Amino acid sequence: MLRTAGLILAAFFFLTSVSLGQDGHFDFSANAGATFTKQSTGYGVTQSATKGSDFFGTFRVKFNQKHSLAFNYGRARDSQVFQTIDSFHVVSNISEYSFAYMFTPFRKGNFEPFLLAGAGELRFSPGSTWVFFPPLPNNIPNNIQVNLNAAKQAQLTYIYGGGVDYQLPRFNRFAIRLQYRGFIYKEPDFRVDTNSGSAVSFFTGTKGHMAEPSIGLVFKF
Repeated sequence: MLRTAGLILAAFFFLTSVSLGQDGHFDFSANAGATFTKQSTGYGVTQSATKGSDFFGTFRVKFNQKHSLAFNYGRARDSQVFQTIDSFHVVSNISEYSFAYMFTPFRKGNFEPFLLAGAGELRFSPGSTWVFFPPLPNNIPNNIQVNLNAAKQAQLTYIYGGGVDYQLPRFNRFAIRLQYRGFIYKEPDFRVDTNSGSAVSFFTGTKGHMAEPSIGLVFKF
């Protein structure tokens, strides 16, 4: 996985140096959003995730008015839900390392729309694992914490999306960014399966999709 991150950084810094030679300029955005994960089913396991929160930063190199490259680092948190006979919830931290090509077709007034596409890596770091049983009488929650030896897992992800920057009228170096990003990746199973000695398996063998609407503040320099 370090090799993947190294290749991303190498490509990023190479293109940055090209941009500097062409009088390109930069911006950085700090963004906050929410994550929504689609449900998928495979091998008798139904996988979904709770709604999560996400924070990420984007450093962008603009080659000219229409073409730019962005590098992203982010952290999200949710619970991955695996429904077999019982319902297992794995509290997860998700780290994003990615880059994306951004295309800005036009600029009108203070509005600058863009489209993006790229790739990167999502690292799923499991926390506590809970089993949820049917509620007790009077809707009293019925769950216990278990140890299934869930392990960290990194998955290749493809990214697509779009949004718009709105330049603040009295602050030329600042803009508000509204955007949507979608992530396509192989669903994590945290290496919990019967082959590792566990009584259950989280493997679905399916592609996952995570939607992420966000808002951010952009600083241009």
